Amino acid sequence: MPRFQLATLFLLAVAIAAPLQAEPDNRYQIDIVVYANTDPAANNAEAWPDNLHLRYPRDWQSLKDPGRGHVQRTEQHHPQFAKALRSLQLSSRYRILTKQSWIQDLQPRGKAPAILIRGGREVGEHFELEGYIRIALERYLYAQPMLWLSQFGERGGNYYLPRHPYRPAPENEDGFVDEAFENSPEYAEFLKQNPQLADAEPAIPAGAEPVERIVVMKQERRMRSEELHYIDHPLFGLLVMISKPQELPVAGDSVGE
Repeated sequence: MPRFQLATLFLLAVAIAAPLQAEPDNRYQIDIVVYANTDPAANNAEAWPDNLHLRYPRDWQSLKDPGRGHVQRTEQHHPQFAKALRSLQLSSRYRILTKQSWIQDLQPRGKAPAILIRGGREVGEHFELEGYIRIALERYLYAQPMLWLSQFGERGGNYYLPRHPYRPAPENEDGFVDEAFENSPEYAEFLKQNPQLADAEPAIPAGAEPVERIVVMKQERRMRSEELHYIDHPLFGLLVMISKPQELPVAGDSVGE
């Protein structure tokens, strides 16, 4: 066979085999741990607002559903993350609320799903820590946590917690709010025509426990792969590591979810 034909066949075979062997460039492993600061002085670090408007978005994804979509849990931690996790667990200053690891095909910020996060002490139908985090990939990696830490007690403050979307909604409760509509000109015009609704107190879900305080961590942080990133708050913190997967994902349990 002529040399030219042999070279052509070789290049064709490589072109066909390459997609079967290549791993998608947008597939990453995400390791996170959320921890509470146990130092009593942190409670007086600053004043936190009580006019909160907490909502879960419609595009949520639960880690309880292994293999659903492009997200799957794994028991394997990145070695560097595992070392930092051990340090947190050995420290008397911090209390682990939840740790999660999963593998995800990352998407741009406008399409990245909201991964549900919860952990800590369970009180009624809620947990101390609730919320979600988006991990996105564009030119850079991005982490967008929206987490809230609640302090429960006998006396309720001017707070309420949204129903966790993984739980079934009562028959007479929608349970979800379309955030896009809430921020739309149409909704603004509706409130202008009905000003009494703009200042109305939100309905407290059935079975809600008294909440004395809620503090929120809402950020967008640009990140580098294979590096540990800390997102700090006086009362709780988040440690995130985004890396290329080392092993195939394995479904397993973890704290919180």
